[in-house]
Amino acid sequence: RLGGIDPAVLSALRALFSTDAEWEAAGEAVGNFAQSVSVENENAALLAAKTAMQLELQSKPTTLQEDLDHIKRVEQGLDKLTDAEELLAIRFRVEKKKLLMDGIAKL
Repeated sequence: RLGGIDPAVLSALRALFSTDAEWEAAGEAVGNFAQSVSVENENAALLAAKTAMQLELQSKPTTLQEDLDHIKRVEQGLDKLTDAEELLAIRFRVEKKKLLMDGIAKL
C-alpha cells in the first residue's frame, strides 16, 4: 500500500488519468494498471489520492486537536458525554484523522 492507498484504488486512478496511448497499451483494462505507466500518470494519480484524503480530513466538523482536547477534558471530568459510546466515537475519529494525516504525509 503506497501511502495507505488500496492498490485497486491506485490502479483505477492510473487508468482514469491515462492518456489514450497508455489506455490502449494496457489493453483498455483497469487491471493492467497495477504498476506505474509513466511519471506524469503516477503523479496525477497520487495527487488525486492525496487531494481526496485532504478533502475528507477537511470535511470533518472538528480537528484532530479538538478531538484530543475533548477526550482529555472528559477524562479529567470537565466535560460530560451523552452516553458511553460517544467516547468510542471520538476515539474512532481521532484514529481516522491520524490515518488520513499519515497517508497525506506519505504522498
